[in-house]
Amino acid sequence: MAQQVIGRPVRVPTREVWTGGSQELVTWLLEHPSAINDALDLELSTVTRGRRGAAIAPDLLAEDPGGGLCVLEVALGRAGNTGLGRLVTYVSALQAEMAVWIVEEIAAEHVAAMNWLNRSGIARFYLLQLQCFKGPEGTITHLITRVLGPSPLVRSAESERRRMVERSDLRLAFFDRLCSQANAPVMVSPRRGMTSVTHRLTRLAGVTYNFVADAAECGAEVRIAGVGERQREALVIYQVLFKQRDAIEAALHPDVLVWESLGSGHYRIASMIAGGYDAPESDWDEIQIQLMDVMARLRSVMKKYLHKL
Repeated sequence: MAQQVIGRPVRVPTREVWTGGSQELVTWLLEHPSAINDALDLELSTVTRGRRGAAIAPDLLAEDPGGGLCVLEVALGRAGNTGLGRLVTYVSALQAEMAVWIVEEIAAEHVAAMNWLNRSGIARFYLLQLQCFKGPEGTITHLITRVLGPSPLVRSAESERRRMVERSDLRLAFFDRLCSQANAPVMVSPRRGMTSVTHRLTRLAGVTYNFVADAAECGAEVRIAGVGERQREALVIYQVLFKQRDAIEAALHPDVLVWESLGSGHYRIASMIAGGYDAPESDWDEIQIQLMDVMARLRSVMKKYLHKL
């Protein structure tokens, strides 16, 4: 009995399989959408060819599981910068929520670029590798594997980062508007990331009057800050004022004061009002007029207690 020899599949260039070029591959993918879905591990539907000859013409268009637009670009051989550039252009021009790049040979710089695009949060980017193998009898096997896609954890972190940046920009705009008010000068111009701006200094080192702003409220505060050797001094100032809390709050009635130890030698006595930087910008002027009144009342009462220290 003759011994049967089983040969190993040999990888062959995709251009030898789809000799008609990338458009022949696009046709094959249209006929075998499950090959893409299996690699992505999700279901794309309504897979169609992009309109040939149009200024914005992805190789393929589809709907993602949520009904959003998905653009797909394919390349035979080595991935090039042009292909990635087209993919990003299609995402931007068509406002696509998902993008898939199917290539044969992948460069490390393109992996890094796709990861960066996913961190940007502009869309969900997937990189798939297409390989072809020829068996001993000449049979061609196609293999599409997922190289990378969006990480839910990274996307969640990036979304939170963008929300924080947006909040920071909105707070900065709120403070900038406040600084333009005639009765609200500040000692230091507001910068991104600041949660408060200094309105006035006092005769005591580390004790200032500040404007503060959050999304839903804003206010005026006396901030007591002690750094290093001055931490003990800051604590003493706060304790002396706290002992006179009833008299101070009675003088400021109906304003309600918040007394807080912020840790590391920092303390605040604040009067807060409803309305912050999340309010419609058309309401900001009215809110800030109330805020300046709160600051005026706070300074009027607190100055006599601070002058005694």
